[in-house]
Amino acid sequence: MQRKFFDNAAQLVVFRVDWRFLKGWEGLAEVRTLDLPDLSQRRTGALTAIYRYFGEHLKAGAGYNFTDFSDDLTDLSYDHQGSFVNVIGTW
Repeated sequence: MQRKFFDNAAQLVVFRVDWRFLKGWEGLAEVRTLDLPDLSQRRTGALTAIYRYFGEHLKAGAGYNFTDFSDDLTDLSYDHQGSFVNVIGTW
């Protein structure tokens, strides 16, 4: 299967603030803007989440995406608003 590529002028700008509070807890807040110059559209919204650390290398949390767009610039379905669960690990 041969993939076709095309130019995409879409830009995602994210302003993010992370903060740790209490012992083992972290919160984040984002303001996001998706600029689609080819479609003459701009969408703006917010995302929030809270995480709990489990040791030094694992955190799990939940949040809510108040925007309807994804950070995947190839996905323009605009159905991404809602809650999410996330697990992040490092080594």
